[in-house]
Amino acid sequence: MVSGNFGDSRPALILLSGLPGAGKTTFATELRKHLAFEHVESDRIRAEVAPVPRFTPGESGVVFRLAEAAVRLALESNCHALLDATNLTNKDRRRFLKAAEQLGAVVVAVRIAAPEGVIRQRLAEPREGFSKAGEDVLDKFLSRPQPFGIPAVVVDSRFPLAPAIELVLALVNGSD
Repeated sequence: MVSGNFGDSRPALILLSGLPGAGKTTFATELRKHLAFEHVESDRIRAEVAPVPRFTPGESGVVFRLAEAAVRLALESNCHALLDATNLTNKDRRRFLKAAEQLGAVVVAVRIAAPEGVIRQRLAEPREGFSKAGEDVLDKFLSRPQPFGIPAVVVDSRFPLAPAIELVLALVNGSD
């Protein structure tokens, strides 16, 4: 595992994006086995802010201000940060890309995807973790995804994650 402090090398922001149930947290958990990073999970923050989440714009505004602060703190501390959130639109991602640019961090964008039927099946089953999003939330988000304006690793979470993990590690480690 890589240590959390990188001396003269630049920290990386690993910016995950994907629909609820696509596999973002699963990807983050697997990546954690190979790389130290601050895991900024919007679902965890939301659970702390709103024990019964309503996914309103106001609630989300608070969640993402706190997420941005956590990402900035990690990058300012010269640690990698992984943002585990839907981040479906350019507007959603803008504040985090700006923070990375201001702090001189490398950005590794990762789109986690799966077919809608697979996602619906995952959301219908009991899940571990903080996410409370169900099919109702998925339905609100289906029309939102926009392509990244920067190169991104695209991961189909139905398949083994190892090749994508290796690619993300290479991109992070190539940031010297």
